[in-house]
Amino acid sequence: MDLMEKLNRYEVRELFSKNWLTHDAMWYGSSVLELGPETANKLNKTAVQLMAAIEINRVLKLMNKPKGFTINNFHELAEIIETAFRLIQTSFLTFNFSFPEKNLLRGQFNECFAHDGVKKYGMIDHYECGAFERVKGWLTCLGVSYIMIPEFKGCLMYQNGKCEVDFRFDLDHH
Repeated sequence: MDLMEKLNRYEVRELFSKNWLTHDAMWYGSSVLELGPETANKLNKTAVQLMAAIEINRVLKLMNKPKGFTINNFHELAEIIETAFRLIQTSFLTFNFSFPEKNLLRGQFNECFAHDGVKKYGMIDHYECGAFERVKGWLTCLGVSYIMIPEFKGCLMYQNGKCEVDFRFDLDHH
């Protein structure tokens, strides 16, 4: 049986995303046990940002953007970010993103797989969110300046019972 012929694109995305996130969780948990939470958090956040730079370049390539492409306006940035989110969002990654106004990206988790996982294993007190490091890595790679509100340490879901972050840009000024 040729399973690739049988599966649709959503099933393939779910499988690969679940495998990647399982690896991520197992790597993080092992790193905490072996190296301690401070080092594990630092390595995790750095690895996510580095991966995100490669990821967004792959997205740009799939969008047929030329090598060395630069963002010229908010509309271009929003198109790229929306494309990237649509490619990575799966049924178990329940996040919302929106552009409520020009130069503003809002990210929101109503449930968080990372929060739930580290809480389940008793590590939530020491966990530092890596999810927004992905967006920060995209933006840095794209050469887009931003302000993240709030800047935070730890886990917003754990601290506040909700997770919402704004990224403000200063694009389209001539």
